Amino acid sequence: MKNYTLLFILLAVCQVGFAQNKTLEKANKLFADQAYTEAITAYENESELDADAALNLADAYYFTGDATQAVQAYDAAWELNQGRSPEAHFRYADALKRNKDYDRANEILTNYTGTNIDILKTMEEHDMEVSQFFLPKVIGAASAYDDFGAAYYDRQIVFASNRNGARPIYPWTGKPYLDLYYAKTNGEAITEEGLFPGSINTDTHESNAVFTADGQKMYFTRTSNKLTKVNGAKVAPLQLYSAELIGGEWDNIMMLPISSDEYSVAHPALSPDEKTLYFSSDMPGGFGSFDIYKAEITGKNTFGSPINLGGNINSDKLEQFPYVSENGNLYFASNRVEGLGGLDLYSSDPEGDTFAEAYNLGSSINSNADDFALIIKERQASGFISSNRTGKDKLYSFETYPNLDYQILGNVDDKKTLEPLPGTEVTLFRPETGSTQKMTTELDGSFKFVVRPNSLYKIKASKALYAPVEKEVKIEYSQNTKTLIKLQMSAYADTEDIVTVNERNQLTQVNLEKIYFDFNKANIRSDAAIILDKLVDLMQKYTEMSIEVASHTDQRGSDTYNKELSEKRAQTTVDYLISKGIDRDRLQAKGYGETDPINDCNAINCSEEQQDLNRRSEFTILN
Repeated sequence: MKNYTLLFILLAVCQVGFAQNKTLEKANKLFADQAYTEAITAYENESELDADAALNLADAYYFTGDATQAVQAYDAAWELNQGRSPEAHFRYADALKRNKDYDRANEILTNYTGTNIDILKTMEEHDMEVSQFFLPKVIGAASAYDDFGAAYYDRQIVFASNRNGARPIYPWTGKPYLDLYYAKTNGEAITEEGLFPGSINTDTHESNAVFTADGQKMYFTRTSNKLTKVNGAKVAPLQLYSAELIGGEWDNIMMLPISSDEYSVAHPALSPDEKTLYFSSDMPGGFGSFDIYKAEITGKNTFGSPINLGGNINSDKLEQFPYVSENGNLYFASNRVEGLGGLDLYSSDPEGDTFAEAYNLGSSINSNADDFALIIKERQASGFISSNRTGKDKLYSFETYPNLDYQILGNVDDKKTLEPLPGTEVTLFRPETGSTQKMTTELDGSFKFVVRPNSLYKIKASKALYAPVEKEVKIEYSQNTKTLIKLQMSAYADTEDIVTVNERNQLTQVNLEKIYFDFNKANIRSDAAIILDKLVDLMQKYTEMSIEVASHTDQRGSDTYNKELSEKRAQTTVDYLISKGIDRDRLQAKGYGETDPINDCNAINCSEEQQDLNRRSEFTILN
């Protein structure tokens, strides 16, 4: 009977293990088929994931845009195996960037690239170099739908959206397939929207259209209804189509001959003279992933061979959503290492028949999320972008302004005497990017920072013996590019009985009454507690003050004994201050024994009064 019971238990364990293997296989298959939403549910239902499945779960969160869950899943996957592929390191770092954890992202990307990466510092440099800055405003923020990829069409825009509930569900996102819509925009609202007419929309994705100036022809992106096996997964490539406005109806819909069933060709854009079609593609022979190409339009539906725009534009990362402005400038999106997170927007100036080296458009338009599909009327200083910085893909309208040299000019003075405070450290913090600048004031107490308009800054002044002071400054776009501020600092030593400089050793000390200890004891007496409570009040008022508690003994007893006794007394004092709410990090305990007497006399020659002065605790300001 015992043997049968054991056999039953073994069979049950095997069946549970077999069931777990089958469910994990199902989750892995859903992931391989890019059904990421369903794969996440399947993985989360598993009690334990192996290293590969843990990475798949992290990637599934990443591909569905849930950066918070992605970071947690990547953390778990890295505990199981740190030896991941470079691509996995890049996705992990990008998920961290999307959570604005730039310190950890810098660390991973520095290892990934072999060069020192400082994302926020690099972005500050971009901000100073770009010729214009942007004021984006979200359109239709309250809408539950994803809207992106605006195109100019007459006095309207055409964009892609998943708002058509009649469409099938796309397994990658768990939302309906995309259709093209037309609409007008009124401030921050979408008005008079409707499904784009004709036979353009189908049960697969349609997105990213561009129209000729006369409005008679359009090019757009459609997902193929044929699956192609790429890296073991069946995927539907993106393809370019054209359509013509015939008798008021969009007809003559044709796939462009530059499209393929083997790779994607997407995101069409036209040159100002409409003789060249630009697009993004992951066709073989590129720099890596999606690159931007151009093809000459040689006839009604005929094109020259695609030409890669080269290393000034393309990299080993994604380059997508090209747009060529009326001035011939190229705009596109890329997820390069130095970006703030996801896709960032870039631009390149025309240079003969090609384009100059592309540059990041800066933090006025880029965020820690995907920012893409920029279109612009440069002469009107306005345009549209798409971004998922709110958690959903949304359209944003924007206006542009010249990037002038804005400055914050200030002075730091003593609040009581109104005298300037040279040598004061002034820190400029920009919450939007987390970046900081530091400088010290000149002899006249002045300081100067170069800043960005339409940005919030925090300025903090710090100086020894003074309470730090902080001020918020909002820099608005204005013809007046200089903002003047005045900071006044209160000295800790406004009352001389609180803080003094010890003339004997030149230490800055809190001048309290002596704290007495009973002979051979280290406990805090009631009279000492009253004095220490004054120090507590002072440290609560000046929240950045840190103190060393230095305890000394008289010259009786051995050196070793006195050292140990003074250390106990110093630590007991620190423990008392901590019990009153002072942060442990702001306190240091140090026992000096009999090594620093006020009255340097031996145990025999010293009077009781002299020994009493030697037996003391002092409070030195460290910061």
